[in-house]
Amino acid sequence: MFVSIKEKMQIIKNSTSNKTKALIASYILNCIEYGKTPKILEASEWASCSESVITTFAKKNGYDGFRELAIRVKIEIENYEFANVNINFKSIDGIDNYRKIIEESLSMIDEQKEIVNNAVAKIKDSEKVFLISSYQQIFNAELFASELQLSEIDARFNISRKSNAAWIKQITDKDMLIVIAFGLDNEYVTNYYELFKCKTDNILIITSPSQRHKFDKFSEKIIVDYSNRKTMLESSRSIIINYLLSSMVYKVKIKH
Repeated sequence: MFVSIKEKMQIIKNSTSNKTKALIASYILNCIEYGKTPKILEASEWASCSESVITTFAKKNGYDGFRELAIRVKIEIENYEFANVNINFKSIDGIDNYRKIIEESLSMIDEQKEIVNNAVAKIKDSEKVFLISSYQQIFNAELFASELQLSEIDARFNISRKSNAAWIKQITDKDMLIVIAFGLDNEYVTNYYELFKCKTDNILIITSPSQRHKFDKFSEKIIVDYSNRKTMLESSRSIIINYLLSSMVYKVKIKH
């Protein structure tokens, strides 16, 4: 049976004899209550323990690490917010209205057609294409790179992000950097971006309105937004991003 992370943390907080575990659970519950995304540094300060202890706590509770736990909290918060607006939402055609929200969000991508086409042209003209992604979109970025490779583009993406450091010496002004920045863990992305932007001007930024200000140098920037953010679930946001990425691959294929 599905158990929400809120229920799981409440059990740990109330039943454990380990003070550190109880404090970590208390921090997660506080984040859920106030609609905040958990941060590992804040958690370690709250529980007066090291970040490695926080990571171990996350893994022992069934997550790959703290990032996955934080994403799970974010999704659960969104679901609670969605439930709160769902009374009004149901009164205006339910599923049909939600489909309209998704279609409107897809149209917001289509309105950037010229920027997308310019980005596709630059992908095709580049010798190599390097991709870096925030944790939340890492699997979508891997799929995007794989499909570019199948379209005869020399696209490179590392699931093990520590390997990206080697790229700093490899990338030249004949190559392209694609930055995919959404949700959590964007400090990692921005740190690498600052290093890469000294090596090439050919940079495509794909990001959200809230993150756009972090990237001051680029050749093209595509903003992925949603017509109604409050009712847009995380799974649907991924659909919108994947629509953009797959449409770019399609354009590469038909014009390559």
